[in-house]
Amino acid sequence: MAIEKLIKVSILLPAKDARWFLSQLYQLNIVHIIDTFSRLDDTSLPYFQKFPTTVEDIEKNIQKLNTILSILKVFVKKKKGFVEGIFPIPLQTTRNELDQTLSRIDIESIYKECKNQHEKYMNLQKRQKQLREEKDKLSDFLPLSDELIRVSNVRNAAFFYCKVTESKWKRFLVDASANELLAWQIVSILENERKVLFVYLNDDKEAALKNFAKYDYKEIPFPILSGNVKDCVDRLDIEISTIIKELDLIHHRFHELSKEWYSVEILLGYWENERNKMVAQRMCVISKKTFVLIGYVKIKDKPKLVKLLNDKFSQASVIYEEPSPMDKVPVCISLNRFFKPAQLLINMFGLPNYFTFDPTPFIMISFLTLFGLCFGDVFYGLFLTVFSAWMIRKYKRAEAFSNFLRLFLYAGVSTIIFGALTGGWAGDLYNPAYLGENNLLLRLKEKFTLLDPLSKPVLALLFTIGLGVLNQFYGIALKMYGEFRKKNILNALCDGLLWLITLPGFLILALSIFLRIPPSVISVGKYLCIIGAAGLISTQGRNAKGIAGKIFTGIVSLYGIVGSYGCVSFIGDILSYTRIMALSLTTSIVGMSFNIVAGLFKTGTFIGTILFIFTLVSGHTFNFVMSILSAFVHPARLIFLELFGRFYEGGAQKFLPYGFDSQRITIC
Repeated sequence: MAIEKLIKVSILLPAKDARWFLSQLYQLNIVHIIDTFSRLDDTSLPYFQKFPTTVEDIEKNIQKLNTILSILKVFVKKKKGFVEGIFPIPLQTTRNELDQTLSRIDIESIYKECKNQHEKYMNLQKRQKQLREEKDKLSDFLPLSDELIRVSNVRNAAFFYCKVTESKWKRFLVDASANELLAWQIVSILENERKVLFVYLNDDKEAALKNFAKYDYKEIPFPILSGNVKDCVDRLDIEISTIIKELDLIHHRFHELSKEWYSVEILLGYWENERNKMVAQRMCVISKKTFVLIGYVKIKDKPKLVKLLNDKFSQASVIYEEPSPMDKVPVCISLNRFFKPAQLLINMFGLPNYFTFDPTPFIMISFLTLFGLCFGDVFYGLFLTVFSAWMIRKYKRAEAFSNFLRLFLYAGVSTIIFGALTGGWAGDLYNPAYLGENNLLLRLKEKFTLLDPLSKPVLALLFTIGLGVLNQFYGIALKMYGEFRKKNILNALCDGLLWLITLPGFLILALSIFLRIPPSVISVGKYLCIIGAAGLISTQGRNAKGIAGKIFTGIVSLYGIVGSYGCVSFIGDILSYTRIMALSLTTSIVGMSFNIVAGLFKTGTFIGTILFIFTLVSGHTFNFVMSILSAFVHPARLIFLELFGRFYEGGAQKFLPYGFDSQRITIC
């Protein structure tokens, strides 16, 4: 239950055995290969090059498979459950199925067909849009279908066709000058709009156009047609219907191609892994005679590597070294089944430095405690526990998602415990007004409740502040633990122990302003604060230049601007924990509100009972969904900022052994 111990390995062997060696190493899946080329000295660089690999064909396959999937997604909506839509779950396959898929599926032919069919579909859609636009334009002239030819033969007069709103038409009718110049015919009337054909003499063109501009009439230009408008519209309808049939055929073909969706995803996972394989190989170097690989292997896997080299590559030269703090050592965390779900929290923040320690087991208790206090309701905890257990069983093959659910299973148990201790039973469902006098929930509530935040909010507030103080001291203690592990005794004492002396004294003195504290306790706090502050002033500037710089840095570090911590930071951090009480109260009060609303329907009738139950279930479901988000986010924030900030060193690279590894597929 810690960061796996690794050993650095450098392997040299004849260049002619390089590919055979890499294929055998790939099967072992135990060595994390690092960039060897950057570690060569200047004298060796001219003789070596990066190991030659061909990724172009692999990249082409990946691009083609991604294109196939993206096109299929346009035409076929793959049904995914809510969970699959949020958490990608790897596809399960076997080696035999993978081999069959590789031999059966012709990527190039499927890619070409998908691309051609898609291009044809897009062109047909474009043509369909053009035809519909032409039809829409001609539809304005359908009422004039027979008159268009006659209109075009008139010599001494001109025509103006337009759409006119009702209000503008009324204004036009009372305009004597316009009526004197123009003649018109109403072609059609639709609601508040009418189509009108105007005619005027060619000699009156200028005056007529001024009148049209006066009423803002927009001309609809006459189309140039070889025949009747209606005949043209009919031809367009026939062509549109033909295009629709062709589009349906393409849709049908894509539905047939979608049967290979699963196989395409398997192939994509395979080729993505092949690309990663080639990238790893490029980190090795080779000359005319020598192949060199540098990487890391777990101590427990070292015998496997030794056996491979002894059995098949006896001519190889191998150097094993302990990792140096100057190296960027990858990290592999080994956890037992109980603590593994909490690794999600670490992954969100970043893997710890190899030379520190894995904080997963240390933060799990803090997270579950804070989550339970925030959510704090027995019924909500029961539902969360049962639901998580059911989902774990359903998705047991998806390890990452299963561990995520297991974390919520633990959180549900914590919620039940703290809900019972703080009197949260679906809000106040134990109230006799809802379930009658001396009901079971009321008896359980009276038996288990230790602190009710609603009745004793000040005491609950002090409790959460005290919890924040303990959590901060816990973080400082973890910093000391990490420094001791790295054998930095001075850092552990100066940046850890001195703060554990100073801060309790500072806290006692600060509380004496608001509370009555015995003089003897105040004296203890004063001495703790003086001794700790003196030590911090003397040591926090130990890396500064000059005595004045060391002392100034030490004094400023008490505030928290520089140094490992600060009194102001301490106050701000512990006040952040008051949000725990606020969230707990919010969950309870919202639940109580829904109980009150449900109680309004409790009339003793059958319908009233149904409405009472429905309101309770729907209201508390809403409260559950809204509260669980806060119950996860805020404890995680308190851990990442207020706790991790005291001791955590992140930023490590994940240990990725050279072997099959895909986020998309798993081989059973």
